[in-house]
Amino acid sequence: MCRIAAYLGPSCLLRDFLDAPAHSLARQSWDAREMASATVNADGWGVGWYADDGRPAIYRHTLPIWADGNVDALARSLSRELWVGNVRSATPGLGTDHANTQPFAGDGLIFAHNGYIQDFAATLRARIRAELDPAIEQSINGNTDSEYLFSLVRQQSGTLSERLGKALRLVQGWLAEHDDLKALLNMVVTDGRQIAAVRSAWNTTAPSLYLHESWCGGVVLASEAFDEDPGWQAVVPDRFVTLRR
Repeated sequence: MCRIAAYLGPSCLLRDFLDAPAHSLARQSWDAREMASATVNADGWGVGWYADDGRPAIYRHTLPIWADGNVDALARSLSRELWVGNVRSATPGLGTDHANTQPFAGDGLIFAHNGYIQDFAATLRARIRAELDPAIEQSINGNTDSEYLFSLVRQQSGTLSERLGKALRLVQGWLAEHDDLKALLNMVVTDGRQIAAVRSAWNTTAPSLYLHESWCGGVVLASEAFDEDPGWQAVVPDRFVTLRR
């Protein structure tokens, strides 16, 4: 399990997105309220944005966010119109290293996943690899189900929501071939102009996901609401959401 968040709107300091709210993404790393498993997200963290040249930029660290000495300087210095953040609780067997730390970037996209696929290495990993073009398959650096899901999204065509939907349906079809497998499949992907997301699961309850359509002048998705503002709405399970400016 992890906690994720994404913002799109007027230029926003990383601090305001990451750790200024009362129940910020940073706080959720050690004080999450709606985790289905685990108690802390201490296996690394990361944030993605788009640089002035229009390409994705990613900062990731394997330390817990509260132990990373770079956070303060980054948070008060960087301001962007789009942010994607993650605090990680690693699935057992999937190493805590840089290659496995989210968010991921490729083909101009930034991606984050909150969840897991049960028995991933033994069930779906080879199936996903078989679907991928060689260039995408060779770009996989880690061994997480999250990075493989991102590669499957990259393989698809269409709008962001269509690509996310096609990847999700493929995964669900493969999961249906195995008895009682569980999967948590909250995903967020962006091309820098819009953000597409889905709250979904297989054979279990989907992880929490909330939407606020006027947060700090923009729109934001988060695993848990950042504050007590009544504008936060729970995303309906198996509902696709597209955020635009």
